[in-house]
Amino acid sequence: MARAIAELGFTTPTPIQAQALPILLEGPTDFIGLAATGTGKTAAFGIPLLEKIDTHQKHVQGVILCPTRELALQVSGQISLIGKYKGVKTLPIYGGTGYDAQYEGLRRGAHIVVGTPGRIIDHINRKSLHLKDTKVVVLDEAAEMISMGFKEDLEKILQATPRQSSHIWLFSATMSGEVRRVADTYLKKPKMAQVNRTEMLSTTVEQIYYIVRESDKPEIL
Repeated sequence: MARAIAELGFTTPTPIQAQALPILLEGPTDFIGLAATGTGKTAAFGIPLLEKIDTHQKHVQGVILCPTRELALQVSGQISLIGKYKGVKTLPIYGGTGYDAQYEGLRRGAHIVVGTPGRIIDHINRKSLHLKDTKVVVLDEAAEMISMGFKEDLEKILQATPRQSSHIWLFSATMSGEVRRVADTYLKKPKMAQVNRTEMLSTTVEQIYYIVRESDKPEIL
């Protein structure tokens, strides 16, 4: 793990990593992490999740839920890079594409599944994905997933996990009322980390917008 992290060029933890890593590496716990997009949340939950994986077991031990296929691919790629010397198999699962490669990846034995809620539900219903041995479920960008209408799917997935032997780590940029309700319903005595709430946009992300006519938008994009 240390070798892979060094190769990625990580030298100093970001604020959310500095707060979350000691808590999540210390021992089993439910967790809430509040930090803006682009502040290093993937490593904050990815490193301790990878530490929990037993590579001698072929079943799914970690599930990371993301609001979009783009984020699922990005998170899956990052987790694969951090865990490459551990031999951890990470599989992205998302809609808008065929099932065959995803079936094959699950059949071969993925340790961590990173996916969008709808497609994860599909695989649970098709019995191609089993969560009975899951150790950790990560809700990445929980507020965004709920705002996109995935609340019911999230709850179905959380209900399908063995709560006696698994833990939920919820990461979000904001703590809306709906996110709070999910946390209160499913998380047990969660520990918490929170970066400066006055800086909910990462200082490393540059934002640009253009005012255009609707008819010009495709061409300008």
